[in-house]
Amino acid sequence: MTDETECSKATEAEEGSREATRKTPLAQAELEERIEELEQQVAEYEDRYLRAAAELRNYRKRVADQRAQQLQFAYEQLVTALLPVLDHMELALQSPHSEGESPQEILSGVEMTYRQFQEVLQQFGLRRVDTVGEQFDVSLHEAVERRTVDDEAVASGKIIEEFRPGYKLHDRVVRPAQVCVCVEQEVAGDEPTDEERGHN
Repeated sequence: MTDETECSKATEAEEGSREATRKTPLAQAELEERIEELEQQVAEYEDRYLRAAAELRNYRKRVADQRAQQLQFAYEQLVTALLPVLDHMELALQSPHSEGESPQEILSGVEMTYRQFQEVLQQFGLRRVDTVGEQFDVSLHEAVERRTVDDEAVASGKIIEEFRPGYKLHDRVVRPAQVCVCVEQEVAGDEPTDEERGHN
C-alpha cells in the first residue's frame, strides 16, 4: 500500500511538473505582453509630458512678450493726453514774440495751460498731498524746518508752511511734501528729527 501511495504521489508530482511546464510559456507570454503595454504607457506619458512642457515654455514666452509690449506702450495714454498741454506750452512760448499780446494775456494763457496739465495728471490718479493746517504725517510729509508761532490756536505738530509740494499716485506717495512744522517753544530751532525727515 505504501508503494502505491508513493507511486501515486510520484505520478501527481510528474503531472504537476508537466502542468507547470505547460503554464510557463503562457505566463511568460502574458508577462511580455504586460511589459509591452506598460512600455507603451510610459512612452505615452513621456510624450504627454514633453508636449505639456513645450506648451508651458510657449505660454511663458508669450506672456513675457505681451508684458514687454505693455511696458513699451504703458505711457501711451498719458502721453496722448499731455500732447494738447505741450501744444499750449509751445503757443505760450511764441506769445512774447507776437505783437499785440499783453503780459497779462500771456500770463493768463500760461495759467490755463498749468491748470490743463494738472487736470491731465489728476485723470491718471496724481493728487497733491495736503499740507498747511494738517497734522504732520511722516508717511506724507518731510519736515525740513521746525518753528514756534504766537498763535495758540496752532497746535504742536501742525504744518504751518509748505516748501515743496508732495504728490500721491493713487494711494502711493511718489514724493513727500517738504514742510515746516509747528513745535513747542523749548524744541524750536532744533533740527528736524530723523523721523520727521522720514524720506531721505
